[in-house]
Amino acid sequence: MEPKLGTLITKNTTYDIMVYGCLGTYETVACIRNGILSSLALLTALFCIIKIIRLHMACNKSVHQYFIFYCASLECVLGSIHWLIGTVSQLDFVLQYLKLIQFLVMCHYYWTLATRALRREQLSKRFLLPFLILACTYFTVISTLGIINVQSTWTECLQPYWLELSAAEFAIVQLFAVAGFYITRRLNEISTLDSVRWSQKRDLWCIVIVFEISAMVGFLYDITLQIVGDEEEGCSGIFLYAQELYTPIFVSFTILKLLLPIWVMLYVFQPSPAVLECEDLRPVISDDATYTSIFNEDQNYRQLYHPSEDYHSIDDRTTSPIQGVLNPTVTTRQPSNLLPITEETSSAASSQKTPQDNSAPKAQFFL
Repeated sequence: MEPKLGTLITKNTTYDIMVYGCLGTYETVACIRNGILSSLALLTALFCIIKIIRLHMACNKSVHQYFIFYCASLECVLGSIHWLIGTVSQLDFVLQYLKLIQFLVMCHYYWTLATRALRREQLSKRFLLPFLILACTYFTVISTLGIINVQSTWTECLQPYWLELSAAEFAIVQLFAVAGFYITRRLNEISTLDSVRWSQKRDLWCIVIVFEISAMVGFLYDITLQIVGDEEEGCSGIFLYAQELYTPIFVSFTILKLLLPIWVMLYVFQPSPAVLECEDLRPVISDDATYTSIFNEDQNYRQLYHPSEDYHSIDDRTTSPIQGVLNPTVTTRQPSNLLPITEETSSAASSQKTPQDNSAPKAQFFL
C-alpha cells in the first residue's frame, strides 16, 4: 500500500493540471488560457460599468437592470482576478452564485411581465415571490457549503455542490422559458408591423435561449464529471492530464456558462439617448422607459392589455405640439436602435387632427 500512496502523492504534485497558470506554477498553455479568460472578463466588466453609467444618466427607475449589471460587473472583476491568480476554489463558487442571483432577478422580471400579460398579477405575490425567495435561499446555502467545505484542486470538480447548483438552475430555466412563451403569445395578438413584432420577439428569446444554453452546458458538464471522474484519478485524470485537452473545454465552458449571458443582456438592453434633464422625460414617457425594447414594464404591458388604446407614447422621430406645450424645454430625442411598435390611430382621432397634424407621421406606441 505504501508504494501506491507514494504514487498518488507524486501524481497529485506532478499531474494536477488545475494548479498551473501564469502566477505560481507556470505553464504556457495554462497561462494563455487564464490570460484569455481574464481579458474577456475585464473587458466585459468595462462594458457593464459603461452601461451602469448610462443607466444613471438616463435616470432609469427600474431596479432590475441596476441590480443585474452591478452584479455582472462584480462577477467579471472577480473572475478576472481569479483566472489571473488561479487556484482559489472559493472564488469559483462566488462567481457561480453571482451568476445565479442575476438569473433569479431576470426570472422575477420576466415572470412578473408574463403575469401582467395574462392579467394574473396575484400569482406574482402568492407564488412567484415565495418561490424566488426559496430558490435564492437554496443557492445561498449550497454555495456557502461549497465555500466552507472546499477541497483541493485535485478533487474539487467532483464535489456534489456543483451538480446541485446546476441541476436547480436547469429546472428553473424551463419555467423561465414558459414565461417567454406567454409573452410571445400576447405579442402575437397585438396589431403591428411584422418586422417590429419580430424584433421584439428576437430580444425576448435571445434572453431565454442564452440562459437555456448556459444552464444546459453547466448541467451537462457537472454531471459528466460526476460520472466519468473518481477521486483516485482526480479531476485532471478526466482530461488525461493534458492541458491541450483541458484548455479548450474549460474556456468554452466558462464563456457559455458565465460570460455569454452578460454579453446578450448588454446587447438586448439598449438605453435611450440621454436628454438634458430627467424631469423632461416624465410628461412624455413612462418612468421605466429607459429601454425601448419590449421590457419597459408599465407602459408596455398596459399596451399588452389594450393594444388599441393610446397611452401617450411619442414617436422618437417627431415632436408633438402637445409636448411643446407641456414642457417647452424638452429636447427632441433621436431614433433609438430598436424600432417602436406602430399602430394606426382610430378614424375618430384622425378626424380631430389639425391640417398641420395631417402631414405628420401617425402615432407610434412602444410595446
